[in-house]
Parts: sequence; C-alpha cells; structure tokens
Amino acid sequence: MSHPVSRANWAMPTRLRRLSNVLAIAGMAAFAVAGVRAQQVADEAKRTPGLGELEGVLAQPVYGDGRSAGASKHTQDLESAPAAVVVRTGGEIRAHGYRTLAEVLESMPGIYLQYDRTYVHAGLRGVSRPGDFNSRLLVTIDGARINDALYEGAPLGREFPLDVGLIDRVEYIPGPGSALYGSSALLGVVNVITRTPAQLPGFRSTLELGTDVNRKLSTTWGGELAGGRVLLGFTSERRPGHDLYFPEYDSPTTNHGVAQGMDDERANKLFVKARWSELTVTGGVSERVKDIPTAPYDALFNAPNPWTDSYAFVNADFARRWGADQELRVRIGAEGYQFRSRTTLASGENGFQTADADAVSGELRYSWLGWAGHRLMGGFEFQRNLRQAIHAETLAPQPAVQTDFDISSGRYAFFAGDEWQLVPTLLLNIGARVDRRTDGQVSTSPRVAANWTPDPQWTLRWTQGSAFKEPNAFERFYTDSTQKVNPALQAESLDSRELSAIWRATGHLTFEASAYSFRIRDLIELMTDDGDGLNVFRNRGELRSHGLDLTGTLVMAGGAQLRLGWSQQRATDQETGERLSGSPRTLVKLSWTTPGPVAGSSVGLNGQYVGSRLTLSNARLDAYVHANAHLSYAPPGKPWSVALGVYNLGDEHHLDPVGPELVPDAIRQDGREIRLQLGWAF
Repeated sequence: MSHPVSRANWAMPTRLRRLSNVLAIAGMAAFAVAGVRAQQVADEAKRTPGLGELEGVLAQPVYGDGRSAGASKHTQDLESAPAAVVVRTGGEIRAHGYRTLAEVLESMPGIYLQYDRTYVHAGLRGVSRPGDFNSRLLVTIDGARINDALYEGAPLGREFPLDVGLIDRVEYIPGPGSALYGSSALLGVVNVITRTPAQLPGFRSTLELGTDVNRKLSTTWGGELAGGRVLLGFTSERRPGHDLYFPEYDSPTTNHGVAQGMDDERANKLFVKARWSELTVTGGVSERVKDIPTAPYDALFNAPNPWTDSYAFVNADFARRWGADQELRVRIGAEGYQFRSRTTLASGENGFQTADADAVSGELRYSWLGWAGHRLMGGFEFQRNLRQAIHAETLAPQPAVQTDFDISSGRYAFFAGDEWQLVPTLLLNIGARVDRRTDGQVSTSPRVAANWTPDPQWTLRWTQGSAFKEPNAFERFYTDSTQKVNPALQAESLDSRELSAIWRATGHLTFEASAYSFRIRDLIELMTDDGDGLNVFRNRGELRSHGLDLTGTLVMAGGAQLRLGWSQQRATDQETGERLSGSPRTLVKLSWTTPGPVAGSSVGLNGQYVGSRLTLSNARLDAYVHANAHLSYAPPGKPWSVALGVYNLGDEHHLDPVGPELVPDAIRQDGREIRLQLGWAF
C-alpha cells in the first residue's frame, strides 16, 4: 500500500555530492574574489562610514553586560577569550528567521541536529549518543543554568522556555567547560543573553502564519515599572502537524503505518526581566505539549501520546563594584521542571508518567584587578536539588507501578582563575574548579589557555582542559517495561586539546580555524542488553574525536555579510575502532545577509550540507543539503513590519538517526515550510 507521505528521498548521493561541491566552490570563489579586492575594500572603508563592522564584532564584549557567563565568567572580547567562542547576534537571528534556539546553534561550526519527533538533539563535534537529552551541553539564560535537575537535559526546540524573539545574542563556547560550570558542560556551553526593555520599548506584537495552519502570537512590553526598567514577553504557538508514514508499522493492525494527527505541538511562554541599579531579576514559565507519533518505549502506534514539558525559573543577580579593581557578583535562583505523559502501550495497557525536578542554586564570584597584569577571580557555586522524582504506572487492565523514586541531592563547587598578561602579545588564562558531585565523589577540572598575538592581524590560541558529566537520576534509576536501572553508573570524564587561530586579512575579511582532539572515558549511553532485550544506560569505555573547523567571514560595503564554514570531524569507539553512529564526517555551512533594495528591507539566505551518517544498526543514511531564505521589511518611521520565510527550499525529506527506544532506525524529516510574519509596534 502506498501513501503520499512515503515517497523516497529524492536527494540521491551523487546529486548531493554535486550540490555540496557547488556550495563549497561558490563560497571559496567568493572569498577568492574578496582576497583579490582586499585592498580595494580597505580603501573604500576609508570613504564609507560603518564598514569596520567585522573588526568591531571581533572586539565586542562576548559575555553581555557581565551578568551573563561565558568562557571566563566576565565580559571580554572574542580575541581575548580562552576558547573559540562563536556569537550570533539578535540582528542576524532575525535576519535569517531562526525559529528556535536549535536553528541558531545549527548555523555554528561543528554542530548538527537530529530530530526524533519528540526533542531536538544537538551533535557536538561528532558526538550525539542514543538516550542523551543534550546532557553534555550546558545552556544558560543570562548566566543561569537551564538544564533541569532530573535529566540534566538542555532544551533546544520549542520546549526551550524563552521565545527566540527575546534573544539579544547567543554565545557558544565549544569544548570542555567544567572548569567554570561543572557537570553537563562536557562538550560546550551555550549562553543566551536576553534583550533589554530599552531594545523593546512600549507594546509590540507579532503574528505568524505558516504551512499546515501553523500559527504564533508574540507580545512584548518594555518600560518603567515600580522604579525599575521592565520587559514582559508572552508567546503562544500552535503547530497542528500532519499525517506521517512509518514503514516499520505498515500493517493492517497499525493503520498501514500512518500516524493520523499525532504530530501536534503547542507551546506557551511568559518571560519577565527587571533591573534596578545593581539588581537584575529574570524569570519565566513555559509549557510545551507535543503529541508523539513515533510510539517510543513500546507505546501503541497511532494512539494519543501527549508529552508535556513545563519549566519555571527565577534568578536575582546583584553586582557591586569598588573602583576599577574590584567586583562582587551574587546570584540566587530557583528552577522547576515538570514532565507529564499519558500513553496506551502496545500490550493494551494504559499508563501515565510524571516527573518533577525542583532546585535552588546560587553563586558568589569575586574579581580583583589590583595586581598589575592579572585578573584574579574566585567563587563558590551550589545547587540543591529539592526534588528529583519519577512515577510511572499502568492503570488498566491491571494497575502496576513501574518506576517510583523521589530523592533529593546537592552539589557544590569552588572555582578560581587568573588572566595573566605575561607580555603585551601573550595572555595566559589559568583556571580550575573542584566539584563535590551529587554522589558524594569529587571531580577536579583544570583548564589552561594561552593567547598569542604576534601582530595585529594574527591571534593564536592553545587550550587544554578537562571536564566531566555525572550520571543523572533518570539514567540511574528509571525503569519500565523496556528499560532497567543501573545505579552503578560512573561519571564521564573528558580530556581535550585545541589549537585555534584568527587571521584578520583586512578590516572586513577574517578567517578562523580550530583543530581539536578529545577523549571521553566511561561514556554513558543507552544500550540494549543482549540477555533480556531491555535497554539500560551503561558506561561503554572510551570515545575519541578529532576534527577541524574553518570559517571565513566577509563584511561588505553597505553592511552585507557572507560567511562560509567547513568542518571535518571523526569520532570513533576505541574498543571497536568503528565510526560513531549519527556522526557526519563533513559539514559545510553558508550564510548571506544583506540589506534589501529599499530602506528597511533585508535578505537572509543560509544553507548547509550534512554528510552521511550511520544508524544504530549500521545502516548508512544519505547526506543532504538544506537551504532557507528569509525576507523582511520594516519601513523607517512606520509601526508595522512584514517578513516571509521559506524553510527547506529544496523540499528535502532527509532521514535522521534515532535511539533504541524507537522501533524505526531513522525518522524522515519535514519538507518545505513557509512562514509569514506581521508585526506592529504601538
């Protein structure tokens, strides 16, 4: 039996190779022309104001206003940072019409996405493992941890508790981050910095209409309230989805493999940010409901299976400075996460699951610049997990409890660092953190970085460090009819080395390169036990990954920007010597942003080539090319704006590998989508 949604992937490997070659050659040709015209551009910059934008980007502070936390937990420029920090500004995010945090990250070097119709999973430098809810990536909002206290997962899709329209910038610090952030900062840290009331004054509203009757309403207000500057934001989104075909379920008893109306998604988010002099308070609540069409964890196919993720957080940040040499920062916050699901199992049983995680956390950080040539920093951080609970139960035909644990735990850490300007051209960054983990064990995470600037055109950086990820409560204690517990899990550990360089060919043309190598021991992964067929989290030995990221950025006359990136990565299992599943060897990324033909208009084009990947069963998935276009128009002096986005221009239906909790080995992705945005400022 055939279905309209079961058509084969039209992008065959040969054609994909040709498209990727065209993409790479076109980008290289553009940069070749730019190199030839470098002197002409430099001369033109003398006559045209505003053309030094790229140089300004490299020199701009990358950690917001100091409340946010980056590679050194204080404001500094890209060239001085002890890691190869990648930044996407709010202007670029809106110019390209990125709809989620995941799409913003996808534009960055070495990151690729996998979507299993439940959550978006980010692969980092060749590593994305089955059963991982992004627990090796730490995500913060204005410096405060968002990873929940139960799964330690980083929300990247529409479950992320902040609407993308409220983002001022996103900073990605690849590599080990435990020297400053502890567990979960194994492969990278993402800091999302929110917009201020001054950036969104008065009332503003945006209506979005899209393919499949997708719709979204966003409203913000910024102004004075109770003696402070306040920003309020509310977003409501509905995505009805469409019927999906899964060949693994193609039989008369399972509706011939068609999940009808089972891909619906709904999300509501509320955010507030207020500032009074030295005190800043941010908070938010969100709820995302996703109907799961893939029948994971032995669910009945084509039966309702809604999953609800709810987040709530509030953080107060106080900063006090004494002269130019001393600064004290204190943060206190509370975070809550809830998960709810109600499922009909393939066995005919009806069941439900609840998960709750509540935590309080805080940080005290002191910086001193009184010693010439040094910036000394030290601090203390704690997280008290008040509740970590999962309850899973079948109701009919016979009640039975599968999982029921309710625990509490805590962890705390001391960290210290020094930025030492040895000579004018050499900056040494030394840091370490000692964590007492939730299991009572101690982890020490050192990091050393050296930045050498032999002349104004070159910056070379060497970074070496370690990181860890402790097993979370879900990995250790969860069990059901398809999965069993493993309380003996050990913490993962990572050792990493990286050499990076920035070459400023002109004030408008810059090249960046990063070569890295790291090793993860005691990797935690969801595996299938050959003895009983149940899934279980286990430490699987050692993983190694090494690769190269190259990026070229050109800012042209009039404000246009062209960026081309190429990543080559190789991640292997040291026990078998085999390539890791889900890991593409090659990534090519291209983005073009330019002002439109009339004042107030802009054009954003971006595309990427993702190389072939292996599934868990070692099947090879074809490489694919994905391109998007976004046009916007906000006429000067007018209260209204309009934007049109076309996503997946080529209508590519590629396959993404998935974990062992699903029957399919890979999930086909959506084709072309269109979105219309209408905005109004009151």
